[in-house]
Amino acid sequence: MATKISIELLIMILNNVQSPRSTQDLYSSLLVNRIWCKVAIPILWELPLGQECMDNKKMNKKALCIRTYISCVDAQARTLLKQNGFDLASSPPQATFDYPSFTHKFRIDNLIYFVSLYSQQIINSDKDNNNNDNNEIIITKSRILFHEICKLIINSCSFLDSFKLARVPEKFSPYFLNYSDLIGSILKLPGAPKVFKKLKSLSSIIRDERIRPLYESLALISDNILNMDLSSNSQAKSLAELIIAQKRLENLSIVAYRYESHDLLFWAIISQKETLKSLCLKSVNFYYFKGKSPIGQFISLQKLNIENCHGLCRLGSDSLFFASSFNQLSSFRFIDKFGRYHQEFVIKILEAANTNLKNLFLDLYSAITLDTFSAILNYCTKITNLTLDNLNLEQIIAIFNNNFNELRSFSFNCEIGLDANKLLCQMAKNVPESLETIEIRMGRFTADSLRIFFEGWCYKGGGENKKIIVKRTEQARLFVLSDEHRKVIEEYGVQVNIEE
Repeated sequence: MATKISIELLIMILNNVQSPRSTQDLYSSLLVNRIWCKVAIPILWELPLGQECMDNKKMNKKALCIRTYISCVDAQARTLLKQNGFDLASSPPQATFDYPSFTHKFRIDNLIYFVSLYSQQIINSDKDNNNNDNNEIIITKSRILFHEICKLIINSCSFLDSFKLARVPEKFSPYFLNYSDLIGSILKLPGAPKVFKKLKSLSSIIRDERIRPLYESLALISDNILNMDLSSNSQAKSLAELIIAQKRLENLSIVAYRYESHDLLFWAIISQKETLKSLCLKSVNFYYFKGKSPIGQFISLQKLNIENCHGLCRLGSDSLFFASSFNQLSSFRFIDKFGRYHQEFVIKILEAANTNLKNLFLDLYSAITLDTFSAILNYCTKITNLTLDNLNLEQIIAIFNNNFNELRSFSFNCEIGLDANKLLCQMAKNVPESLETIEIRMGRFTADSLRIFFEGWCYKGGGENKKIIVKRTEQARLFVLSDEHRKVIEEYGVQVNIEE
């Protein structure tokens, strides 16, 4: 019986049915009719190499995809596998569909896991060898199978949306991360230029120096990447070239692992100032950055995340030119656990973003300085979500008195020794009407103080859209809500969570 809905609509429906946790519904669609089956198969076969899988049971099940891939290899590859001791009885030399052509999201670590698991089932081991020798044989032969399956996928699929290089098992590292081996030679395969030309998402957490040529090759092939999540050990130059090569990069995340100059990376980032929407920098070194003059505005950047970066305490690095370029910023997350930042860097970002800033998260090594706190009050008047650390009572009350009329969520830690009862009573005097969620790390508090705060926050029974999360301090780790607390909570209808 013919399907009553269009193929285009059916594809949309089944694409929305798929889930990383379960493919049961998609498998069920295979049984509806031939048309449904033909639509569902490509969607199902995009999943094995595209999704992260941490569950061992599911990993073993998904590894069976290798059995089907082997059925798709050509006669020359089958001969090679047989010559190297692979038992191919469970993989007949034909397949119903061209399964490798459906791969559009490719995680290298998935393929390595699947190959290593499945190889153990189909490699004829020598019983005369000891376990160590057998393991070496399996690893060596697994590399052969890995090479053939990867070559099959690259030469079969029409394009890759996503390519991820993640960490691989320790025993495979010396083999699979070497550029002279497969990962490095992927882009030398005949179908690679066409496949990688349309790449939209690139992710790599591999820091090995030998991965550098892969980045250099990608810079020559892929110029339409939208999302990059990259690690840098000593590959700053090659990563910079890859970033500069992009025409419309939107989301960029860089994690650095060596204290070296990242001047080239900064200029590469600046080259994308017209298209970037999200930028995350972790442990990147600002120390040698030389702006010398304004660098223009990041006209599309909405989200900025800077975590534990180096050199921000040195204003001579001209980092202020960088900080003043984010006038469209709506979300700013800044973490400094080592005292490496200069307050003027943060202040300059707050000033540039001004009332566009809706989400602010500051987690600093030391208490927020007076100038930084004043900048929050003066520039961020349209803030909706605010997270600060180590606040004193005066600062907390200043937030409540600052007419943050759009503030919906406020999260903060109190300074050590602050009286929780006094805090609740003081906050009750001027709670922003817009506030829906408040998260506080504080000590013990009485039911009476809680009632006073609720009276200032909402009317009795009117707290159904209000929530308070209390994270207990070390001194109050045994604190639990009493019957009196619960009575107050029930009376006002506010949701109260007590957490560690």
